[in-house]
Amino acid sequence: MIEDKKYEIDSRIECDGHQGTLKYVGPVGETKGLWLGIDWDDPTRGKHNGTYEGVKYFKTRHPTSGSFIRPGKAKFGISCPEAIKIRYGLINDELAGIDRDTLASLQKEINAPFLEVVGFSKVNRKQSKFDQLKLIWLREQCVSNAGNPGELTELCPSLEELDISKNLINSWQVVADICCQLHCLIHLNVSENYLPTEENMEIQRDSFFMVKQLTIARMNYNWFDIQRCMHIFPSLKEISVSFNIVNIIQKPLEEDNLMKLCKLTLEGNLICSWDEILKLVLFYSLEYLNLNSNKIGKIRFPSVEPTAKTSAFFNLQQLHLSHNNISEWQSVSELEKLNKLEDLKFRENPILKNENLETVRQLVIARISKLRSLNGTEILHGERRGAEFDYLKLYLSKWTETENDSVKRNKFIIEHPRYPTLVARYGISDIPSSRAKVEMISNVITVEFVCPDHPNQPRGIKRKLLKDMEVQKVVGLAQRLFRTGGKIPILSFIQQNLSKDEIPLDKPLQELSYYSIQDGDQVIVRW
Repeated sequence: MIEDKKYEIDSRIECDGHQGTLKYVGPVGETKGLWLGIDWDDPTRGKHNGTYEGVKYFKTRHPTSGSFIRPGKAKFGISCPEAIKIRYGLINDELAGIDRDTLASLQKEINAPFLEVVGFSKVNRKQSKFDQLKLIWLREQCVSNAGNPGELTELCPSLEELDISKNLINSWQVVADICCQLHCLIHLNVSENYLPTEENMEIQRDSFFMVKQLTIARMNYNWFDIQRCMHIFPSLKEISVSFNIVNIIQKPLEEDNLMKLCKLTLEGNLICSWDEILKLVLFYSLEYLNLNSNKIGKIRFPSVEPTAKTSAFFNLQQLHLSHNNISEWQSVSELEKLNKLEDLKFRENPILKNENLETVRQLVIARISKLRSLNGTEILHGERRGAEFDYLKLYLSKWTETENDSVKRNKFIIEHPRYPTLVARYGISDIPSSRAKVEMISNVITVEFVCPDHPNQPRGIKRKLLKDMEVQKVVGLAQRLFRTGGKIPILSFIQQNLSKDEIPLDKPLQELSYYSIQDGDQVIVRW
């Protein structure tokens, strides 16, 4: 009988697709029978705060997240081995039950890029053991416990990647009981479980000795919670803590094992100040840092000379800063101080709203010398040369104005630390100054990009180009305008009011002026 079951307070339950925590077992008011008091994860799911008809039965995290249900409606979960057998036991020719669309959607949602089906073994209906499985995906399978000691070791000894996100696990001890049986485990995802951190968690370190990649997204963790978690993973190299509530960061200790961390994802947190990010500089091995969707307003590195490199984040190669609050270009210039930055994501910041995409791209490329990829698109040599030359043109008048004023010159260099280097590289004698404005305007043409072979693409996109722009740079522009999926487009053009014959733009290193392309002409894009 259900009434004879021993219920454990703080157990996790599932009911009608909603998850919650058991907070009370017993009678309620004058009603008959046994009731369970649940504190729901969704605060709109309940009706009260644990108080019913003036009696306080339990405490909730939210004013309206509590309610009572009958025991028969609650699912208290199953063991991890049982979930594996249910999910994978009857598979024939399909890849271990993974819905590829669901997996791709989940990867994007909680930023867990290690969840791949590459190397996933097929399970034969005749197999009684699962010893060939290397990846197991148990998201939302009502897993609540580790099962019998040694059961997982016998069931899947080769397991390397485990996703137990959004289940009914209620403590890190349960996670440790699962992982200590998986001696080959490298990748672990426990996102969206309700797992309070505790002071004595380090006693669980031996359970996670092999784990190198950890995902703990949407856990309602602050940095203190995250540090407690990281300390029980002695071999950790990559961690994703997306969509938590981190707003301040505690500086790690020099002897911390986290010095080996190579990848850190802090996307979707509440960080406002770059000073908090600078507390991470002791992560000497950090190569990848994702700060998308935070609230960072400006970037500054401590440095004596405006053009000097910083010792901070010496090995950082990839940086994601999209969807922040950066509103001044000096923050972009500061990134030039990073020694090895090659890959930058920088979309949806306030500073970008008043410029078209092509201008923004040029300005970012010109300010960061070692950048090889911007927003996922490779920076070609010709594109960099054109961006740097245009950057020189844009600020030449301000540069010359500071020639005899050291204070103004120093202020200019603080905002544009690359400018002196570019002046030395290209010179300024051949660059039109503001006094040659008429000649500059005459060098600008407006053309219309059209894509006749792809009806779903925009019908015509007008862009201003310089006549001395190289064809390969125009190819890169067309590639971004029409999102060709990595394919290199082939360009030609049609002269306005003349013959409708297409003239191929077939010499990548030639300037547009070589072809006598004029204002109002159409550029035809094919791939």
